[in-house]
Amino acid sequence: MKILRLTTLLDFGGQEKQYLSLTEKPELLKHQYIFAAIGFGGNAEKILKERGFEVHILNQNFSIKNISNIWTVYKLIKKINPDIVHTAAAEANFFGVLAARLVGVNVIIGEEVGIPNHSSIAQKVFRWVYRFADKVVGVSQSVKNYLVSINEISENKGEVIYNPVSIPTQFPKAVSEKFEIVYVGRLEAVKNVEGLIRAFANSENDNMHLTIVGDGRERNNLEELTSHLKMESKVTFVGFSSEPSKYLSNADLFVLPSYSEGFGIAAAEAMFLQIPVLCSNVGGIPEFVVNGENGWLFNPNNIDELSSKLNDIFVLDNAALKQIGLNGYNSVNTQFTIEKYIQNLERFYNKLSHD
Repeated sequence: MKILRLTTLLDFGGQEKQYLSLTEKPELLKHQYIFAAIGFGGNAEKILKERGFEVHILNQNFSIKNISNIWTVYKLIKKINPDIVHTAAAEANFFGVLAARLVGVNVIIGEEVGIPNHSSIAQKVFRWVYRFADKVVGVSQSVKNYLVSINEISENKGEVIYNPVSIPTQFPKAVSEKFEIVYVGRLEAVKNVEGLIRAFANSENDNMHLTIVGDGRERNNLEELTSHLKMESKVTFVGFSSEPSKYLSNADLFVLPSYSEGFGIAAAEAMFLQIPVLCSNVGGIPEFVVNGENGWLFNPNNIDELSSKLNDIFVLDNAALKQIGLNGYNSVNTQFTIEKYIQNLERFYNKLSHD
């Protein structure tokens, strides 16, 4: 079968990570995959092409208000003539599902990569759009449940396929007298890095250090907050890294403090490295992090709780931390491998194409 995977951008991001994991072992793929982005390309585009995959970058203004994108995507689908169109991310779902239906593609699949922050009007729009999709994939049970709860899809139309996780490169751990806490991700308000910095400042422990890996619109505000709290010597901003596992490998603890997470792939990556994780109890995270067993959970709206958890974890001995890290590895290694994702995805495609 020929499958078109259409998304909004092919640069850096969670959806791009999914595509790169999918194609990491091309010998496992039984179908022909073609990738396309409505907007611009970049890092993911480059890697996909290097791996020998056909990639189309449309370089359009991807705003949903730009209705002409339906015609642009229509022409692309007509040219490729795929058996399945599988879209992901809001704009690609909107334009791709409608264009695929106009072309008459046999199987049309949308995918929500996170908990959508849709207004009441947007909910009505996507409720209508998803009528033209055969299935809508959620990257966690939490995502599917949310879509059903706001009536964008029916229970039967939703399908849960967990994201694959590429095992990060393990680097030698640097020798340090500090208890190293690491955050990896975008610096956006929804990621609640401000809450992490405030909780870290409240812990008042001189033997802890926080490394923040990533970039985004909140970086200047977060650096100013760190300065205001007089924490410059205890918090290090390293910016974007194409190899975040260089920093992750040094972690004694990984923290993901987000207000919303569809899946929480950064936490799963840390668990693959056997690093203990402390995560907010939102979205898909509690589906694979069990508090006190293979990691810890906290309420992202409660800074005091996060501070208390940081202090409690800091005083654990190395054996206890190592066991939590090992438990974390064992849990993700049975759920989120690339092999398991490809098996689940292609079984899903085969079933839909024969229904």
